[in-house]
Amino acid sequence: MEALQDLQKAIELNDNRAVYRSRLLLDRDEAARSAALGRIYNDLGFQELGLVEGWKSVNTNPSNYSAHRLLADNYAALPRHEIARVSELLQSQLLQPLNITPVQPNLGESNLPILEGSGPSNPSFNEFNPLFTRNRLALQASGVVGDNDTLGDEVTQSGVWGKFSYSLGQFHFQTDGFRENNDVTRDVYDLFAQIAPGPNTSLQTELRYSATEEGDREFKFDPADFSSNLRRDKNIKSLRFGLRHSFSLENEVIGSIVFRDLDESFSEQIDLDFDGIPLAIRTVADTKGQDYLAEIQHLFRSKSLNLTGGVGHTGGDRQDAIFQDSDPLDVFDTSVLKEPDFQHTNLYTYGQLSFLRNLRLVFGASADFLKVQGVLNANYVNPKLGLFWTPTINTTVRLAAFRVIKRPLVTNQTIEPTQVAGFNQFFDDFNGTRAWRYGLAVDQKLSPTVYGGLELSARSLTVPFPRLESNGADFADWDEQLGRGYLYWAPTKALALRAGYEFERIERDLVPSNGFRELKTHRAPLGLSFFHPRGISVRLDPSFVHQLVDFGSGQNDDKDTFWVMDAGLSYRLPNRRGILGVTVKNLFDQHINIQQERNPINRSDPAFALERQFLGTFTLSF
Repeated sequence: MEALQDLQKAIELNDNRAVYRSRLLLDRDEAARSAALGRIYNDLGFQELGLVEGWKSVNTNPSNYSAHRLLADNYAALPRHEIARVSELLQSQLLQPLNITPVQPNLGESNLPILEGSGPSNPSFNEFNPLFTRNRLALQASGVVGDNDTLGDEVTQSGVWGKFSYSLGQFHFQTDGFRENNDVTRDVYDLFAQIAPGPNTSLQTELRYSATEEGDREFKFDPADFSSNLRRDKNIKSLRFGLRHSFSLENEVIGSIVFRDLDESFSEQIDLDFDGIPLAIRTVADTKGQDYLAEIQHLFRSKSLNLTGGVGHTGGDRQDAIFQDSDPLDVFDTSVLKEPDFQHTNLYTYGQLSFLRNLRLVFGASADFLKVQGVLNANYVNPKLGLFWTPTINTTVRLAAFRVIKRPLVTNQTIEPTQVAGFNQFFDDFNGTRAWRYGLAVDQKLSPTVYGGLELSARSLTVPFPRLESNGADFADWDEQLGRGYLYWAPTKALALRAGYEFERIERDLVPSNGFRELKTHRAPLGLSFFHPRGISVRLDPSFVHQLVDFGSGQNDDKDTFWVMDAGLSYRLPNRRGILGVTVKNLFDQHINIQQERNPINRSDPAFALERQFLGTFTLSF
């Protein structure tokens, strides 16, 4: 709480400018700019407040790597913001100077199969960064052990020497899950290196390897609706090169090129019974693909106008082999080989224009040229419009209206701006989806210790579904409405209270197999955090959920209402050497039926533990 109050006071003394941004634009305090501000907001549970400061900072100065990292850290707490999180991380890495901060392997991975707070480390910066950048080595290790044979670890070793810095990391996580065939094992290895041949230029490269073995990880409203023998294996290798060069204080260029190799397999057996005759249908699919993404971006900044423009190109091919047979009839024996190539080119320009001292207009447009062989060939121009208005020193109003095309993304990352006036552009939609989004938000500092806000938005989607027996695609109309509000209160320096409300409605006129037609979810997350000066912290997170699901096809609506409580206790070791913690998910072992709102093509863990789960965690820094 003292750290947060210091931040808010610094912003006030700086003419209410966004965090990380000074009035004279002369700061070179890398320690302050590298500080773990995201961790401050995460520990307090004040992520919405952290996002507001991040959006203001990025729109004030799009070339500030610390502001992008602040957004990446706080996006980790929001569902369906995985593309935004890993993309903001990539932009932060490209813009950053040499530093000792380790690159945690899990940070660049989207859709990790980990329930929030159940992994070996937090997907955000931590407070163990050194106060000064100097030649040295650093080591950070984290681990988790818990029920359901949950086990994980993450170790990163980093160093900086002269004009060179590097980070070497390993991540492992495994769990049996909450039911039969719900297990998953995930391994990630990362090697990052950066060199600065001059004060205005830096070059970097990153090599990543990810391996996943899992059963049926999809969670549906009916807990019994799952496959007992479905198995998936996925191996991804990626190599990225990055560049940053500053021509002057006003002009900067960043570039990135990523190559990826994908090897994925799927197998499942469905057992049927026809008049007493058992029939087993087995399906085996194997996917191999190679793709790449090349992007370059120019950033111009001045006192009243910022411009961000860029171009990108994605290409690749996949070979999908599908084999199906039956036992004992052998009447379904088939094999199919498809080779769909895809290409995408995008151009964009975004601007932030300051009117007076309290009004900032966000404007721009993007052009997308997408071609998927035999499925889709479309060209679109997408307008972008947004507004930041601060009528008083304590009030921020945001407005936005824009259209976006969901395109293929290698490793789910892009350097194109991910938000317009704080409203996220890129969700985990089907590739080729066209989406309009409209939003209004108000964030208010009610007093030095009370903060509140309200956000309303709507998305109108046109979703392509490839035809199975001919070329082309059919299109469906989906609609989404989202509303959320928050209230944060810090009555003392040792206590933080939070309350929120979220409402989401999703309507689909055409759905994939086993999908829902309409989903309404009400959620009221509450929280209390206590911080003792000796380093002991206690956290309670009760949540109320009411959900109604309409699966269509004449089925009855399903609904459930429940309370679920998570609790945690942690201790910070002296001299900033680490943190020890114990977490209990679903403390009262509440029975939960919940339908995930994610796109059916992306499996994910539920928002809550489906049974009581004890976890022990540690983080050590040297």
